[in-house]
Formats: sequence, C-alpha cells, structure tokens
Amino acid sequence: MKIGFAGNLDRESIAEFRLRLMDQAVELGESVVALDSVEALKNEQPAPDLLVVIGGDGSLLRFASASADRGIPLLGVNLGRIGFLSEIALNDFDSAIGKIQRGEYRTESRMMLLCSVNGEPYASCLNDIMVSKQSFSGTIHVDIFCEGQSVGSVFSDGIIASTPTGSTAYNLSAGGPVVTQDLDSIIVTPVCSHTLHIRPIVSSPDAVWTFHVNGEGFVAGDGIKLRRVSPDDKIVVTRSNMRTKFIRFQEQNVFELIRQKLT
Repeated sequence: MKIGFAGNLDRESIAEFRLRLMDQAVELGESVVALDSVEALKNEQPAPDLLVVIGGDGSLLRFASASADRGIPLLGVNLGRIGFLSEIALNDFDSAIGKIQRGEYRTESRMMLLCSVNGEPYASCLNDIMVSKQSFSGTIHVDIFCEGQSVGSVFSDGIIASTPTGSTAYNLSAGGPVVTQDLDSIIVTPVCSHTLHIRPIVSSPDAVWTFHVNGEGFVAGDGIKLRRVSPDDKIVVTRSNMRTKFIRFQEQNVFELIRQKLT
C-alpha cells in the first residue's frame, strides 16, 4: 500500500510529526510519500492508496477535493482544537495502520457541493460555500432561488450553503440545523439576517440553488475565498459528482461529537 502524508506545514511541529508517522508506516511495511501541497497530491503518480492528513479539520478540508477527484480515502490525525473529521490521535497511528492492513475498517462516503459562477465551475467543497459581503460594515442583499423558484431576498452578512458534513461548522454557528451524515441534502442558512421571515432551509441534494448579489461581495468554498462577485454574476450551488471518502474504525455519533467538542 502506498500512503501519502500531508498537513499544514506552516504550523509548528507538523513536519516533525509527519516524519515520525512516515517512519512508523515504513516499519510496518508500507510505501510512503510526503505531499507538501494540494498540487503535489494532484500530480503524484501513481496515486496513493491512502492519504494521511495531520492537523485539524482545516487541513482535511484543504485536501478533500483533490483526494475525492482521485478516489483516495482520507485518514485524519487530529492535532487541531475541534477535529470533527479526524479519526485518530497521533499515538493511535500504529494501531490504525494495523487495522487497515487487516481490513478492520470501513470507508465512509460524504457528499460535496459544486460552486459555479456564470457557468464556470470553481470548486467542489466538503463543508460549505458562502456568499458574503465584501466589507466589514453593512449587509449584502442576496436574491435566492431554489430550482428556479424565488425563495426571497435577504439582507444579511451572507448566505451559507452547506452539506451535512458542514452542518456542524459555520452553519451551526449561524443558527442552522444539524443534519446527520446518512441524509444527503443541501442546507441554506442566512448569516445574521435582517430579513427575519426567511429561515434556514433543507433541500434535496439534487436541488439547484442560485444566488444573485445586489452589490459587491465574494464567494468562498470551505473557508477559502474563490472570487469576487457583483450584480452581473450568477452563483449556482448544487451537488458535486465527487464524494470525499474517510477511513473509519467505529461509528461516529455526531451528537456526541458536538457535546464533546463544542461545550
């Protein structure tokens, strides 16, 4: 098995921890490769059979799209504060590789969202896509459509479209619902809305959501700014044809995770 190792190398000690885990994997008889960036993962030939991502949820989100595109499952080693997506702690790595070698694991598949602007696809995202105001002050005026039907216009700090995975991230902080991982869906939630009659909405995963801004704003995917948008732009969010795969050793309880990590 060929194992790729990645993480946020800007963080202190990540490179050291990565080298330690790579040495452990070699001792267990596996082939290893260090991947310093998303581009390195995209270009690695042949593709790794598994990608170990060291860090927090942000690091996993950074590599989610490229790994999904190549069908590579992720194993998250948590060094972050929350770690909703990670499966193991640093000291559990030897045991985890042993379980994988023995086939004592399952692969969990999670839906992603595709964001397009004016027909041009920009990103497939595991957590969420946000349409936001450009400046700190004021609000952004967004017209919202679902399957071509007008939902209404919202004055707010922004609009979040999230997956069930992202429902426990920014969506939850903005007052949106928690959606369990076994239900593919798109959750659309206004952020700090001044238009109180439009509440968070849960739709079919195949629904096509369209957003028009009446001013200047930007679109972000999984926390990374994608581009600026203006009133002439058509922002479309729908289900991506890619899915992110995670290695799991036990069933996750999202409600227990919320109690443990957000209290």
